[in-house]
Amino acid sequence: AGDTMLKIGEVHRIRQEFDLAVETLTKALETFKSTVGEEHLSVANTLRNLGYVCDAKHDYREAMKFHKQGLNILKINLGSNHVSIAASLDDIAGIYQKVSKYEKALKCLEESLRIRKLQKDCDGMEIATNLFGMGIIYAANNDNDKAMECYHSSLEISCQIGSNPKLEAQALHQIGCVYAALFNYRDALQNWRTSLSKYREAGLDDDHYMVACTLGNIEMAENVLAVN
Repeated sequence: AGDTMLKIGEVHRIRQEFDLAVETLTKALETFKSTVGEEHLSVANTLRNLGYVCDAKHDYREAMKFHKQGLNILKINLGSNHVSIAASLDDIAGIYQKVSKYEKALKCLEESLRIRKLQKDCDGMEIATNLFGMGIIYAANNDNDKAMECYHSSLEISCQIGSNPKLEAQALHQIGCVYAALFNYRDALQNWRTSLSKYREAGLDDDHYMVACTLGNIEMAENVLAVN
């Protein structure tokens, strides 16, 4: 019964039927707690889904509560260095970022990166994505040097693997943004143009919001350089 309600709750969440999702997931949570115990992985999974729903509703306090409860249960069952812990920390970091608690977000991402690097079969793209996320937070906190370092590390890994041109494009776009913040529009333009070609390689059309943003930045940089 709990598994069925969990799946139905996930469907409601995906369909953005958030009130129905909360109602169904809460019932699933109560069922799991009474049948398999409060520290079972099914409880953690349900709490994580409730966190996603609250996050989508912009109820970040409740989202954080659910994610942290789920994280504690994961640690009890899996230890502190399991890759599932890293994924949970990513979720928590995302909420901290949304409420502008950048230092706490970075601590979560640094810990998730540490865990991923410990894995014998570590996923390089997950590490690249981890580093990219850290770059975003450093940039939001106006630490351009650290942001650039993370973006370049992410780009290097994703280029070596070669399976995710979209992430390469995003990293190049953000590197361009850091250069623009430093008024270096020539290097910004170069990175945005390379980013654009990577987005197109990934199959994104020009009306996709990421591509449109890069096109707008290219136009802006070309106009600035033309004046100067």
